[in-house]
Amino acid sequence: MNVQGEYWRDLRTVLAVAKTGSLSAAARQLGISHPTVFRHVNQIEAKLEVKLFERNRDGYSPTPAGEAMVGLAEKFDRDLVVLERQLLGQELQPRGLVRITTTDTLLINFLSPIFADLQKCYPDIELEINCSNELVNLNRRDAEIAIRPSKNSPDNMVGRKISDLNVGIYGTVKDHRYLLDETGSLKDFELLKKLTWIGPDESLAHLHIYKWLQHHQLYPRVRTRHNSLLAVADAVRNGGGVAVLPCFMAAIDSSLLALKSPLDDFDNELWILTHPDLRNVGRIRACMDFLVQAISLKRPMLEGNY
Repeated sequence: MNVQGEYWRDLRTVLAVAKTGSLSAAARQLGISHPTVFRHVNQIEAKLEVKLFERNRDGYSPTPAGEAMVGLAEKFDRDLVVLERQLLGQELQPRGLVRITTTDTLLINFLSPIFADLQKCYPDIELEINCSNELVNLNRRDAEIAIRPSKNSPDNMVGRKISDLNVGIYGTVKDHRYLLDETGSLKDFELLKKLTWIGPDESLAHLHIYKWLQHHQLYPRVRTRHNSLLAVADAVRNGGGVAVLPCFMAAIDSSLLALKSPLDDFDNELWILTHPDLRNVGRIRACMDFLVQAISLKRPMLEGNY
């Protein structure tokens, strides 16, 4: 190993041990064996003639010298990520891997056919879809593109608002038709407070739907909670109660009866985002342009005006 390679190996080893607090966890992160990490740490300390870690029953904690080396390693790691983005920015042809993150609700009910069309349009682009209801870190390149419900674009990201993202209150045709008058409108909002509700659990407390239920004091009526809106919708279909759901889900599911849609006081948007360093990468730009156009055509579904 040359001097530069050994220097980077030393930094990575110290950073991994400091972040994980143990040799075994650091070994798993680095993809090497526990004895190898142990040997590397001893070699680094011997070479620098300084103690980098305190060993105790709770694991390894960095000394002041160790913290200084960790800070250097973190800066070096960040610089490598920035360099990688800059090099990627030189790519002009739409080919290669693109990682996209979105929610399970958007993917299953809405985006899957759009992704299929995208791949037909750009056969040299490979798609890797991260389906998660948790925020993925675009800064660390866990994904290059995010399609997310959000009220605002994060300050460190660039992208476009594609549409308002509205929701409604839905039940089943069989069980909840009596709540509507002859025009199909909800007879009385207060009736909803007497119904059995289905809703997101606390793992989805960041969702506007969760906050809306809390604001209107309807969350105490939630008798079944799920960590996925797909599961909430399925419970409604099967007669479990009523729920607040995105309008586009009902647009493609005739078994969901709109009791009130869209809600007047619900404020959310659909954004497509990427990191500023990636926006001019050929494959990223091609995917974002395609997705913005394709999703915009379905704006009436997203806004509940279908």
